[in-house]
Amino acid sequence: MKTEEDAFWMLAVLLENVLVNDCYTNNLSGCHVEQRVFKDLLAKKCPRIAAHLEALEFDVSLVATEWFLCLFSKSLPSETTLRVWDVLFYEGAKVLFHAALAIFMMKEDELLLTHQVGDIINILQRTTHHLFDPDELLTVAFDKIGFMTTNTISKQRKKQEPEVMKELDERLRRLNSLRTDDK
Repeated sequence: MKTEEDAFWMLAVLLENVLVNDCYTNNLSGCHVEQRVFKDLLAKKCPRIAAHLEALEFDVSLVATEWFLCLFSKSLPSETTLRVWDVLFYEGAKVLFHAALAIFMMKEDELLLTHQVGDIINILQRTTHHLFDPDELLTVAFDKIGFMTTNTISKQRKKQEPEVMKELDERLRRLNSLRTDDK
């Protein structure tokens, strides 16, 4: 952006029109919903990887939360991040799911050989930090992942939201109960 004001309005558009609601609230409810949707999409688009990760009791949110909250800016090289953002502003938030799925798909063979959670995290971090060719990521993201509509993502979010809110409410009740017990 050329000015601070332009950057501000671009951020406003991003938060209000592109990303899921409540992604950056105190309880990060929107982010929790996104992680659930991503986990479901991983099971559909990359079933072998999802089954392997489940067997290892690996929660994809360990790596994907940062990707979704920071829009890949902390994990991908800047050239690749900027290309993902270009597509994000053009296509919408579904791009985040495409990119995240592509990262897993690109390393499927290597991930399937892992036996420990730490190995999975290392592979994914090494992969994202060295994805200097944005075309490589985006080709996998759109040519190999297959078609996903914003409507499909929205339906998945609506499906996941009640369960996420129930879990967050339960977590808050437990926390308040602990505080009461301490007094």
